[in-house]
Amino acid sequence: MRRWIDQWNAYWFPVTSTQNLAGARILAVAGQLFWFFPSLDHQINLAAKNSHFVDPQPIIRAVASIVPRDALFTPAGLTAVYWVTAAAGVLALIGLFTRTSLFVLALGTWFLVGHAYSYADVHHTQALFAIFLMTLPFSPAGASYSIDALLRRRRAGGSSGASTEPPRSDTAMWPLKLAHVLLALAYFSTGITKLLSGGVAWVNGYTLQNHIFNDAINRDIPLGIWLAQQHTLCILLAVGTILFEMLFFVSLFLPRIAPYFFIGGILFHIGLYLTSGHPFFEHIIMNLMLLLFLDPQRSLGWINRLEQLVPGLPARKDAPQPS
Repeated sequence: MRRWIDQWNAYWFPVTSTQNLAGARILAVAGQLFWFFPSLDHQINLAAKNSHFVDPQPIIRAVASIVPRDALFTPAGLTAVYWVTAAAGVLALIGLFTRTSLFVLALGTWFLVGHAYSYADVHHTQALFAIFLMTLPFSPAGASYSIDALLRRRRAGGSSGASTEPPRSDTAMWPLKLAHVLLALAYFSTGITKLLSGGVAWVNGYTLQNHIFNDAINRDIPLGIWLAQQHTLCILLAVGTILFEMLFFVSLFLPRIAPYFFIGGILFHIGLYLTSGHPFFEHIIMNLMLLLFLDPQRSLGWINRLEQLVPGLPARKDAPQPS
């Protein structure tokens, strides 16, 4: 039993530099602030046009049970929540009062997304990313690359025992590990649903052609219309999609192949958007974040190997080689 506990802790809580998590914090918060942040006009428009919630999400039900609808779900109330969340995001990005600002950013994001989905138009693109944002306040995400860290170093500057090494922690990796697990579960769920509902029809090419054509026509996407007419290519894409979604979880157990799946995830969602208009931008950021920060030493080794393959580029001898 003790061996299993040790293996569990070794997976979720390895002692590592906090710089990896700090890089993930910067990328995730920047993406939320400048790419995914909810529209204030949309929030106000929904509240103004609907006198009641159609399908209130859990966080909205909880808030509405405490604060009357006409007190918070008004233009003034929603504007206040919006700007408090945005201000917290700026502080989280630069790393000032990092834990508090990250919590306010995550909670505000949950509130705004939950409010938008409380009128029967529910999507799932933000779910995993919102969960990841909420993990950051409960980790040392501000221990490196932050104003908080700079202030701590200055306060410790007078101490002869002050360390110049990057901070290390056994809780600096679990948010990234959880993001990896969540993506694996989401992809596997999507893949198995395809097979259970459609069986082998999902890989005959015609099913994918039909889905792409309907999305491309409705959204006026020329590339998707063209792709929907390429049957052989759609067979290959359908098989590739099923393999990617069903096998992504393997990267949890074979870390050396994980970067291939992260790169595949980035390309997969870019392709979905360019051909069908599905905006899973949060998944792109999550895959990129894992590629860069889950195992940066392995990524640096890959970069060094690529540099060796490109004529004229000197390889960095100090970079590790991928195993």
